This record gives sequence, C-alpha cells and structure tokens, in this order.
Amino acid sequence: MKARSRRRIAAWVVCASLSAVAATARAEAQPTSPSPDGWQFSLTPYFWLAGQSGNVRVGQVIPGQNVDAHFSDIWRDLDFGVMATFEARKDRWAIIVDGFYVNVSTTSDPILGGRLGTARLQLDNGIVQAVGAYRILPSDKTPVDLIAGLRYTNLNAKLSFSPSPVLPAGDERSTNVDWVDALVGVRAFYRFTDKWSVMGYADVGTGGAKYSWQLIASVSWDVSKMIGVTAGYRILAQDYNTSSFYYNVRTAGPFAGAHIKF
Repeated sequence: MKARSRRRIAAWVVCASLSAVAATARAEAQPTSPSPDGWQFSLTPYFWLAGQSGNVRVGQVIPGQNVDAHFSDIWRDLDFGVMATFEARKDRWAIIVDGFYVNVSTTSDPILGGRLGTARLQLDNGIVQAVGAYRILPSDKTPVDLIAGLRYTNLNAKLSFSPSPVLPAGDERSTNVDWVDALVGVRAFYRFTDKWSVMGYADVGTGGAKYSWQLIASVSWDVSKMIGVTAGYRILAQDYNTSSFYYNVRTAGPFAGAHIKF
C-alpha cells in the first residue's frame, strides 16, 4: 500500500477526533437576558477543519501506521458529518451537551503492485459528551469556569480488500470499539467590548483511554443579542490501546461556528 494511502486510511481510523466539547466550549462571557425561570440557553453548530498526526494499528497482524494527514486529505473522503453543542446555564451553574458524528470512506491505490488488490475503509464515529460547569469567578469581564464530566466515544471501522492474486476471495476485517473517559478542565474569557471576547480552554481526561488532553483558543463576535460567531484553533490528543486496536493521535486545526441564544 502506498504511503499516502496508508496515511489516509490510518487518519480516518482516528478521525474520531473526538471530543468536540472544546470547539464549542466558549459560552457567552456576558449572560443574555434570562428566561422567566432564570435559565439561559445556547445552540452552537460548528465545523472543525482538523488534520491528524500520530500512530494507528487495526488488529494484531497489520503493523501500526504513521498518521500524517492534512484536512484537505480528509475532506475528500468525507461522506457526512454533523457537530453541535447545547448549553443551559442558571446563575453559576451550566450543563453542556455536545454531539459529534462523522461518516467517511476511502479506497487505497493498488497494493503490492496490485497483487493484494485495493483496500477500502469505511468509518462511522460518534461522540457524546456531557459536562457540568461551575463559574468560580462570576465577573462580567473575565469569567472563569471549572468543568467536569464524561465523554463517550464510539468507533466502527471496516477494512475490506478486493479480490486479488494473494486473496482470490478478497478479505474483510472490522472493529467496533467504544469507551468512556472522565475529564476535568477550565475555561476563561476576556471581554474587550460588548461584542468582542476571547476564550481559553484546557481539559485532561482518562478512563477508557490511557489519557487525553485538549487545548482551545478562540475569538467571538456577538452580531446581536441572539446571534454570534466564533472561530479559533483546537488541539486534541488521545492515547487508546487494546489488543485489537491502538491509536495515539493528535488532532489539530482551526474551527468556526455560529451560536444562537434564547
């Protein structure tokens, strides 16, 4: 298998990039007008233009592959993707629920000069994260939140080989893994004006994965009291290892989204 094809296949095995809460971790630093019961809500669809680097192994026979894929490589193989976050806040407390789903597929170039045919990878990945946040510094200009919660990751990958001289009937291998990580983190805001603010976010997690960590930096503009836009840069690293599946991958790239407050 050519190096580029191996990198693209390996990249998508880990594309579960994964814990998307940070891409939308920016909540409004200045609260909106609360509803009659004191709750404030926001919905944020977003898009993460990420690439991957690291190492991936599927099964025990196929050796681990180095991952080095830019976002443009992944974009070509994307079939469907959706990402969004919902946040509810009352006074100092907040609940954040994030959902992420991506479906991709890619076919390699002929392997071993065609003697092993071609390989096709299909990947379904979903992540749901629910965290609670407590505002330890309830400042209008520089609010700070502590965050704790759980992140669930599910990955279904199927690798199939076309009929070839080496495999006359072809071959198919699949893996299904899921795990839950506990995480803790902090996010802080600085509001320059009524419309412009910046956010910094960091979390660390462990449990199903050996470890994970995440860093976010973003800038936001409130177009109106109900609508705003945000953009920034996000890095997510995860190390997950079992006898049949392993990845140690860092996913990084810019992101952009729009939030609706009600």
